This record gives sequence, structure tokens and C-alpha cells, in this order.
Amino acid sequence: MHTRQTDIALAHVNDAYSIATMSRDIIEHGLQWNWTPERVGRCVLSPDINVVTAKNAGEVVGFGIMYYGYSKAHLNLLGVDVTWRSLGIGHRLLAWLEHCAVTAGIEHCQLEVRESNEFARNFYSHHGYQEIEIVPGYYQRKENAIRMSRGLQITHLFE
Repeated sequence: MHTRQTDIALAHVNDAYSIATMSRDIIEHGLQWNWTPERVGRCVLSPDINVVTAKNAGEVVGFGIMYYGYSKAHLNLLGVDVTWRSLGIGHRLLAWLEHCAVTAGIEHCQLEVRESNEFARNFYSHHGYQEIEIVPGYYQRKENAIRMSRGLQITHLFE
């Protein structure tokens, strides 16, 4: 029987392949594969980046990658398998990553999303992100990005 319970935790290097293939299939479709298993593995090992997974029975069903700078965090990737969407997994992953940023004293987060990805744009808008600019050709000169930004406050993270 298939249960919809997920556990959110830091990724392990052995999760890199699953995360990378999910990125290729649900985020990077139509583009050259940029977030390869090697690149994701380097992120898992980086002291400035958190890679987090949502797992069900040991299977990765969602993930997020966030870089933490001195004053600003950058959400590199956030994805949830299409069969697991609308269950709050994306919200939980984003809240987990943002909470780490606030704990580290970071007050601002930024991300880019494909201009054509209305679902993601709406998701981030719902979570307090504002569209601040269009970045022409950001995605391998094939598609524009919408840069989004939000101030992080601990009171907003778990609403």
C-alpha cells in the first residue's frame, strides 16, 4: 500500500542521482542537463549549501537546494514529483530551507523561475516572493527567467 507520508531531511550524496534526474525531468525539461548528479553531489558536500529531500519509504519525492551567502540566500532548485504535488511537500521544503537561512541571520532570499512556469510563479507568490525583474535568456538563451525575492522573517515561515 502506498502511503503519502514524507520525511524532510538533509540529503546524502547517494541521493544526488535521484535529485538530478528529478531536476532534469521536472525543472530542466527542454534544456541541456545542468544539475547533473556530480553537481548535486558537490552541493550536498558544500558547507554553504543545504540540499534537502522529502522521502517516502526511502524514495526521493521532492527536493530543494539553497545557497547561503553572507547577507542573502539563493534558492537554486525546488522540485516535487508531479504525483506528489498539492500535498504541502513544496511548502515544507521551502519552509525548512528558509528557516535555516533565518537561523543563520540571513534576512533575504532570491530565486529565478522560468517565465513560462505559471505553477511555480504562483507557488512562490503565494509564499511571499515578489517578481522583481525579467532576466532575458537566463535559461541557456532559450527562455527568460523571472527573478523573485522576499524578505525572510521567522513569523512567516511556518504559516
